Amino acid sequence: MKKKRKIRLDEVLHEAIKIIESSDDKDIPNLLGDGIMQSLLKAIASPKSNREQTIYDYLFENKHRLQLLALIRLAIHINYAIKGKVREEDVFVSPSHIQWFNDGVMFLQGGKQFEGLIGLYQNGRVKFGIAKRAIKGGEKIGPDDLEFVDVAEMGERSSQPSVPKSFKDLDKAISDLEELLQNKENDESEYQNYLMKNPWVFGAEYKLIESHKAFNDDNIPDFTGIRVRDSARDIIEIKPPFLPLFTQHNHFRAEFNTAWNQAEKYLDFARQESDYLKRQKHLIFVNPKCYLLAGYNLSEKQIQEIRRKERMNSAITILTYNDLLVMAKSTVEFVKNLKSPRST
Repeated sequence: MKKKRKIRLDEVLHEAIKIIESSDDKDIPNLLGDGIMQSLLKAIASPKSNREQTIYDYLFENKHRLQLLALIRLAIHINYAIKGKVREEDVFVSPSHIQWFNDGVMFLQGGKQFEGLIGLYQNGRVKFGIAKRAIKGGEKIGPDDLEFVDVAEMGERSSQPSVPKSFKDLDKAISDLEELLQNKENDESEYQNYLMKNPWVFGAEYKLIESHKAFNDDNIPDFTGIRVRDSARDIIEIKPPFLPLFTQHNHFRAEFNTAWNQAEKYLDFARQESDYLKRQKHLIFVNPKCYLLAGYNLSEKQIQEIRRKERMNSAITILTYNDLLVMAKSTVEFVKNLKSPRST
């Protein structure tokens, strides 16, 4: 009986192998992406589901099945993380299960297999993702959560005088922001000073952040950031992190609505009066956007409300201080990988 089952299994698998090998790359998701692969893995070994069973008893009772899965993982680990050199350093470029772009391929690049920065190869250019938002455990990452920047542009961004030249100074800037938040500092001026000193925390997008550049008597945003790529400006409005943004029923409080309305007002003025601002104020605005920085350690429901509000105006991005911290850390990781020979 066992021999017959083995012969039958070989026949079925060899037939499947031939079909898969002869299929076009674009057909693979339709052939195997409908859950059949997961069913195959579960057939080899069902995931642990008995809470009363110890981990070690589960391993022992499924010893050979799990060994086979481990061998499959090892084969993938060895054969499909491609080793190469980047700036004379050994790196691994590994495939990623996340693929958002029809005209590009996403991957992982780092010092270990299947770890490192999230990359994108698109139109002949290599880009890497900078996290724009804090992602809670179990929450799926999406295209809006990353900004992909090519290596050349990031090199230009990271070479700005405002970006610290040592890893130690980069790390200190992160710890300074963490300390302000841990101490529950709610003085807005402390964060204003921090952002002017560290404009790079916004993905190194800005070479300079200037405060209170008046458009006219009625329009004076907290900050304008001068972009590295074209020297045009964006608007940055901030509120202290511990300012309550929501009522008990998770509706926006008046303070938040006022900040949102200000952001829309400044953006509209910058767009409508761009010629005036350029001629009279020497402020250049080209397709400006606005970062509205507010809130810290918000609930999942409150984050959902913020994302809903964002969808009403695609030019405004609401960053919580958690998001800012994640973006700053992601920027540091990118810069460190980009300029690893730098002194520490």
